[in-house]
Amino acid sequence: MNKKASKHPRQLNAVLASGVAAVLAACGGDYSDPSSAMDVVRTAGGEVRAIDRLGMRSYFAIPFAAPPVGARRWTAPAAPQAWTTALANTKSAAPCLQTSASPFRLPGDSEDCLYLDVHVPTGLGPFPVMVNLHGGAFNTGGTSVYADPSPLVNKGVIVVNVAYRLGAMGFLAHPALALDGAAGNYGIMDQQAALKWVQDNIVQFAGEKNNVTLFGESAGGFSVMTHLASPGSKGLFNKAMIQSGNYGNDRQLSAAQMGAASSAIVDTAINAATAAGVAGIGCAPGAVTAACLRSLPDSVIRTHLATAINTALPIMVPSVDGKVLTKSVKATFAAGENIKVPTVNGTNENEYTLYVAINEAARRAAASPPNFDPANTSFALPPAGYAPTVAGLTAGSGANVADIVTRLYPLAAYGSNPALQPSLAVSAMATDLGFACPALRTSQRIAAQGSPVWMYEFRDQTALPTVGVANGSYYLSFPQGAAHSYDLQYLYNLGDLGNAERRELQMAMTRYWSNFAKTGNPNGGDAVPANWPAFTGPSTVLGLDVASGGGVAPLTSFDADHKCTSAWNNIVTF
Repeated sequence: MNKKASKHPRQLNAVLASGVAAVLAACGGDYSDPSSAMDVVRTAGGEVRAIDRLGMRSYFAIPFAAPPVGARRWTAPAAPQAWTTALANTKSAAPCLQTSASPFRLPGDSEDCLYLDVHVPTGLGPFPVMVNLHGGAFNTGGTSVYADPSPLVNKGVIVVNVAYRLGAMGFLAHPALALDGAAGNYGIMDQQAALKWVQDNIVQFAGEKNNVTLFGESAGGFSVMTHLASPGSKGLFNKAMIQSGNYGNDRQLSAAQMGAASSAIVDTAINAATAAGVAGIGCAPGAVTAACLRSLPDSVIRTHLATAINTALPIMVPSVDGKVLTKSVKATFAAGENIKVPTVNGTNENEYTLYVAINEAARRAAASPPNFDPANTSFALPPAGYAPTVAGLTAGSGANVADIVTRLYPLAAYGSNPALQPSLAVSAMATDLGFACPALRTSQRIAAQGSPVWMYEFRDQTALPTVGVANGSYYLSFPQGAAHSYDLQYLYNLGDLGNAERRELQMAMTRYWSNFAKTGNPNGGDAVPANWPAFTGPSTVLGLDVASGGGVAPLTSFDADHKCTSAWNNIVTF
């Protein structure tokens, strides 16, 4: 499979940021066991009990902030109320309200959702701490997806999984909500509150408060970028790991733009709810108050507001609110004002195949009857749809569509089957523009600032897919390879990896990740299969692959493979 893809400002398909972690939600379960030995830890809010999970103690659903409901809707997180009876939760809390039309919404969501899970190795410690921010396009996902981080924890690190407000509840910035002249980015404030909770409490779990690594994939990775640019995050973490998170550095709306968009979204939602006969709205379009917003009926939030924000802002990223972010991420890094810590930054070789797969799977499911025959290629992107799709993905970038489809990414370069060539070519173009080249530019920026940075590319073409599988069989017309989010199964226990070489890759990746958390260098600590060179340019990227695909080894052709200079040098800048 040819390996490339791309990205670009504003138009790059709503699912681009999604980080399909939510697809794996079923892997998060109830680990209750009456015979388990329970350890009790006293936090600032009260005691919490652990459950013993074979080499790991898990403390589930610990409140780090008060429920953001009622009068606390769309406000900065407040301290949680203390409790007197030890919490003994056996699974993650309900995910935050998922105000999105995404097919990856988690069930059982709730506005009362500001909880975190702490997973601790057995032993005395002290242990370095890894704080995970989940993916999901800033509108889906939750901690239950990551409920078994034993591949990392068993390497001697604490993993803290954090929930945060999503979609309309986490990022709406209506002017009526302005506090201290700022509105929006409540989800990022939640993440900061969780990091402060870690500083105040992790020592009680045998954690090192001064050795905290912030990491995340997709929207979680972009969250890490946001914290590197946010003045309020300084001192809350010591190292950073960005996984497939460089997709929105240049897409952040200004406070004025986000305020105007939010006003239009709310007015649209109120009009739709009124037309549907919903009672109890309490205000009219153009006359919205904070009190009105905070008293909106649940049905309006879940349906009309969700629909309106998903339509108006198909790609959700934090805005430049003037409080959490005083400048865009890109502008902050360009000015050298970002937080400078050791960083790991990486991407997957075939990021965008996930989204092409999602679209084909949807077409197959909508057929009458549904079709799950991989030999039937009529559901794949047709050749006639190639140029229009490229035009949509690159709109506003200044890219020459004709040059892309005829010279840079010609269909003939993507296999011998004409029916599959458009899917593979679009995947390559959108991976390069949307993920790979922005990641490269970010690594170059960090290195130029003098901060240590290591870059990787996840390349396993045999990675088990989470989209396009039914009854154990793969039914899509083309292979996804190392698609967006398919690296997560190598860091968390999401199911059987299926063979020894995937398990060896999992061992390698978790050693690099945990070594970095321990020492600030992925090579320092447990033995690794290959030295990971510090990033100095495109020839110092580490490839992460199974043995049959080339194994773990340095790459020298990342720039050329993804056409970062030849095709996108004047478009992808950071």
